[in-house]
Amino acid sequence: MVRVCEDCASLDMDQGIQYTRRGTVHRECPQCHFEYYQSTPANEDSYEELPLLGCPKCYSEFREELVPTLRRIHGSIKHRGKVQIAKNTERRAKGKKTHALKSMPYAPFAKAEWMQGSGPDRDVIISTRVRLARNVSGHAFCGQAQEAELKQIAATAENALVDMSGYTGSPLKNASIIRLSNLDPIGLEFLIERHLISRDLAEKNASGEVIVGEKEVVSIMLNEEDHIRLQVINPGLQLTQSWEMVSSIDDELARRVDYAFSNDWGYLTACPTNVGTGLRISVMFHIPALAATREGNRILSSISDMGYAVRGMYGEGSQAIGAFYQISNETTLGQSEVEIIERIRSVARQLVDHEREERRILVERNGIELENKIFRSYGILVNARLISSREALDLLSWVSLGVNTGILPEKCDAPVRRDSQSTKIVKAQKARRDGDPEKERIRGRIAQLLVLIRPAHLQKYEGRKLDTVARDIARAAVMRALIKDDA
Repeated sequence: MVRVCEDCASLDMDQGIQYTRRGTVHRECPQCHFEYYQSTPANEDSYEELPLLGCPKCYSEFREELVPTLRRIHGSIKHRGKVQIAKNTERRAKGKKTHALKSMPYAPFAKAEWMQGSGPDRDVIISTRVRLARNVSGHAFCGQAQEAELKQIAATAENALVDMSGYTGSPLKNASIIRLSNLDPIGLEFLIERHLISRDLAEKNASGEVIVGEKEVVSIMLNEEDHIRLQVINPGLQLTQSWEMVSSIDDELARRVDYAFSNDWGYLTACPTNVGTGLRISVMFHIPALAATREGNRILSSISDMGYAVRGMYGEGSQAIGAFYQISNETTLGQSEVEIIERIRSVARQLVDHEREERRILVERNGIELENKIFRSYGILVNARLISSREALDLLSWVSLGVNTGILPEKCDAPVRRDSQSTKIVKAQKARRDGDPEKERIRGRIAQLLVLIRPAHLQKYEGRKLDTVARDIARAAVMRALIKDDA
């Protein structure tokens, strides 16, 4: 059996690729004894199957096979991003050492910054997530390493992070270490719902850990597909800020840990789709106006054709519900981090502009129908006694659109002012420019609800396991309480 990463697995299923043993490459890495298979697809225009490699040496051992594959996927075989910082270089975190990272109980209903904070373009963009994949030199990748080696890798990374957390101003101040082996299935799903761990890490949790920073801006997965995955998530479109934060953590960690790095191919990762910068940027959009039009489908298809992944709220394998989409880069080699960021920024800005224009057209041409849909959705949410996750997300989408277009007044139980359509548009645009604090508060509440109505959160809230009907009852109660609080 050939192991593949989530990206490749979803690509294969989406394209219906059938593999044959004709032309199969089969060799073994002398260091980790990983057996490398590379099958020829029946359709010659399709990607060949990409295995998760066994160790950093696999990149040199199977170079001949990997070069054409990497060129086809990334458009390049030369790393152009940041270079490895030598371990023990002098410039480390400065300041008085005040505390150390400890295993702390994780507050399950702490308000994550990305859910409640304000950020640029928050009317269309919910959050920006920047992730770096790194591996410790001299060790097999997670899929090939034995349990004892995985524990050693986790200890190496954890010791470095403990040292980093102890300095004044550290982004890891007051962070919690969560050992996944201590969690039950609901606890693991809870962390997935908050975008703190991946499903892949949850499924192999014996040696997995996650370090969660204050307000959940920073999280660090240990022993997922790669040894270390650094993540920063912020509200709105905050590409540069998020990158600078995660890069500074990466630099400090590199001074304490030897990364697996190649001058030609950059940071070496278990899956060749992440090699190079190891950088993945995911921007979460809410684009209800575009999603309802043919133009929106054309734009999303065009973005996908440009080499960006377009997925649902929870990444690989998830479908878009309620017009919530994640868009992320797929190329990590041959472009610098700044180039990747600027290209994502360009795509995001175009999508934001298109969505705002479609909202304007909706209000102008279909004002009464739109109002009817929004107020009906609001009415259901504040009165329903049973509601499914899918329906809740769909209704939340319409309520959010109502807030962002100015159709829903600040106090939803107040008399509706019958302004002209043009007046509504002007007011909504002004509120967006001025950063209306009331709208920001409601946007934050809606962002919280996107997570709080998920199954594991509802069960954490109730303190017990719930069947489907019980979850639908609890979900309706949470929606009523939180939305009516804004009324």
